[in-house]
Amino acid sequence: MAGKISSVDQVLEALGGRGRYQLFQYFVCMFSSFSASFQLFNIVFVGRHVAHTCKQPVNISDIYHVIDNELFQANNSKIYFEKCNIRVEANISGDISTSDLSCIYGYEYVEGKDTSLMSDMDIVCDRAHLRGFAQTVLIIGQGIGAFVLPIFSDRFGRRPVHLFAHLCFLGLGLGVAFAPTYTVFLVLRVFLGFVQQGIVLTKTTISIEIFPSRHRKLSGLLNAFLWTVATTVIALIAYLMQTYSWRTTQLVYCSVSLYVFVQFFLLDESLSWLITNNKTKQVTKNLKKAARISGKDYQTVLNVYKNIQKQQESENSLTESLLGSKDRGLNGKKTTLKEKDKTKPSFLDLMKRKRLAANVFVLWFTWITDSLTVFGLYMTAHSLAGSPHLNFVLYSLLEAPSILVFYFMVDRYGRKKTSMTLHGIAGIALLMATVCKCVAKGSSWSPIAVTAFSCIGMFGAGGAWGTSFFFTPEMFPTNLRNFGLGTSSACSRLGGMLAPFSSLLAEHVEWAPGTIFGVCCLLVTVLVNVLPETMGRELPQTVDDVEAWHKKTDAKTAKDIDILPP
Repeated sequence: MAGKISSVDQVLEALGGRGRYQLFQYFVCMFSSFSASFQLFNIVFVGRHVAHTCKQPVNISDIYHVIDNELFQANNSKIYFEKCNIRVEANISGDISTSDLSCIYGYEYVEGKDTSLMSDMDIVCDRAHLRGFAQTVLIIGQGIGAFVLPIFSDRFGRRPVHLFAHLCFLGLGLGVAFAPTYTVFLVLRVFLGFVQQGIVLTKTTISIEIFPSRHRKLSGLLNAFLWTVATTVIALIAYLMQTYSWRTTQLVYCSVSLYVFVQFFLLDESLSWLITNNKTKQVTKNLKKAARISGKDYQTVLNVYKNIQKQQESENSLTESLLGSKDRGLNGKKTTLKEKDKTKPSFLDLMKRKRLAANVFVLWFTWITDSLTVFGLYMTAHSLAGSPHLNFVLYSLLEAPSILVFYFMVDRYGRKKTSMTLHGIAGIALLMATVCKCVAKGSSWSPIAVTAFSCIGMFGAGGAWGTSFFFTPEMFPTNLRNFGLGTSSACSRLGGMLAPFSSLLAEHVEWAPGTIFGVCCLLVTVLVNVLPETMGRELPQTVDDVEAWHKKTDAKTAKDIDILPP
């Protein structure tokens, strides 16, 4: 789309900037955060560890028939049913002999067999290593979905992809609750992760596109707040359902996705996507509805849109006349700009331009770092005393203070400085935690210092990731925005897949995980300088709009193209 990059914002401002229609559409879309988060993190509770021992046989004497040693008899032996083995000790002529058996009669669970997925399917002892796959396969599915689904969202619209993904999410969640085997459960989790990205990425893009630039930080604030509330509610539901089967608990978590049927009637397509893709009929229909809800004069709003169309047509005609001779083919027929516009921009258009490609790689590394750090801290943090439900709530609430920091910084100091500050806080705090852990090891104050610095690190890393969610869509033109966000999110899954290994690494090299997290965060603070500042700029609609941000322009030129000087 040629011309000024402020055209969509002019329409959004005519509707009130953050008018009733925009706020209504925002919340209709963003309440899907509960669906997306519930089945992402509920494995912490539906797949929790349940204390167990080996199950006793009906007839204890049967054990002696299994032991390949005739000296072990009931009159000289004691049997201990331990966590993962049956230990038989026999006093043979004054010497104590021991024989170990696996849990050949199954397992006895303290809280009941169906309390957890892992106990229900006996994912314990020699099968305990399979437990981690429940989350790993979902992250793999997220990575695939983040690459694939944004292509359809940018081509066919945000709304249809969001609704389709949300409906599939509901169906797959029901399937998980009735999975007969662990293999079926894992397969369903892959697809669950795949469509979960369809919900997350489209809702994020819609939330960014629904407000003009001066109100865009409101989207980031409310998005982070709703996500924090949603993750906190996960623990509340688990606490209330702790005496029920994990399948029943899964159904409760899944039931929130019934909200998709409400969205089907209330959620509209993004005006930014409709205007950019010249969907005039649908634009006018949505504008009429928006003006009515926001209490604005429809004709006034429509005139703004029509003036933009006329201006674009004038600019397109001028461009055609200037490029006419250059665009003549071998058959002498002139290729019009309208025909050219039928060709959608591709991700390769970004990668072919060195400066824009650098933006993409910096964003990818930033997302990997954010994911690795946040999930890695969960994996390596010491368990807090008290209820696991309360602990989960505390971890979730750690992100709340960073939301306020983000809100007050992002439009005052810019996206780059906000990201640099939060990554810097995380990096320094995590390195300090590592130093305290190694240098002051064994001292009474070391655990307190490590915990304090780790919490500060979580605060910085959580806020930095929220800033990345807000910053990234602003870096891509409309028809590549969801794909750009999707590829960045897909890269973050690499960090999420590596994070579980940080706990294993810590067992061998105690200082390594914190050092890796801290150094990566500090490296991001340097690399972010490569990116252009998007504060005060309208969302770009073409690749050229993004590239223009990198060009040095004087104040007059910046005014002519309606962007602030970098």
